Amino acid sequence: MSTDVWWGLAATFLGGAIPWLEAVVVIPAGIVAGLPTVPVIMAGTTGNLLTVGLAAFAGERIKERWSAWRARRASRSADAEAEERRAHRAARRQARIDRVMARGGLPLLALVGPLGLGTQLSALAAVAAGVGAARTFVWIGAATVLWCVVAAVAAVNGLELLGLGG
Repeated sequence: MSTDVWWGLAATFLGGAIPWLEAVVVIPAGIVAGLPTVPVIMAGTTGNLLTVGLAAFAGERIKERWSAWRARRASRSADAEAEERRAHRAARRQARIDRVMARGGLPLLALVGPLGLGTQLSALAAVAAGVGAARTFVWIGAATVLWCVVAAVAAVNGLELLGLGG
């Protein structure tokens, strides 16, 4: 492979790693630019999955620290009425999260994430909702791979349909 192809693959990797740019955008761009299809898919998907994993596992760690800090702060609080209000709000919020997760939950979030929120924000949202980082990464990672393949097939078929494919 030439130096230009390597630079193109590096750009595809970095583009896939950038939140909201997403691999489903940079993979077709790389294919249209004339880069080899399979390496483009691998570079874009790898870049995207790297940041999804980082978001999920770092988000889980931050959530754990935040919860521990709130628990320490609440234990120091002497105002029982304020604590009861906080507990009631937390229970309502958890009930709302449980309803959303029951309607489609993580699989739905994983499938629509690349099209709306972005995969990294979807991973953070899932972890914030109480889903474990490993489970979040598996679901969103699988959906990301699926969308990357769909985007590549669409790009290749679109180029062939226009008579530009080789």
